[in-house]
Amino acid sequence: MAGRTGLLAGLAGLRRPDVFHAAIVGAPVTDQRLYDTHYTERYLGHPDERREVYARNSLVTDKGLVEAAEPARPMMIIHGLADDNVVVAHTLRLSSALLAAGRPHEVVPLSGVTHMTPQEQVAENLLLLQVEFLRRSLALPGGDDAAAEGGAA
Repeated sequence: MAGRTGLLAGLAGLRRPDVFHAAIVGAPVTDQRLYDTHYTERYLGHPDERREVYARNSLVTDKGLVEAAEPARPMMIIHGLADDNVVVAHTLRLSSALLAAGRPHEVVPLSGVTHMTPQEQVAENLLLLQVEFLRRSLALPGGDDAAAEGGAA
């Protein structure tokens, strides 16, 4: 998931922890003011004139972040450091806000990767990393705990 779908995955994990028990968020648009697209202003208006609308559409200022909808769900944030579509500042701001709110998360920075990785081996290993995160976060067989107890990895 990347961009707007990364935003939706983040919102799902923060606002509906009763439904989503973990979130994998790829290159999320966390602050619409940082997203360089013409349609942001088309649908949200000008950021100087509609500050409240931009705040409501931001993961960084989302109420679910600070108004601890319990339980807090783990989040994996993946971002290509060479992404020129959704700049890495989005992920850095989200990670900082999650840390300040005491929310469990991990960040996977992908050096030399843009919005989507063209490298087949990196994409495959990234999928394996995501599966391991879900196993661990959801306490599924084959996660870190199972490997430590001699189970399948």
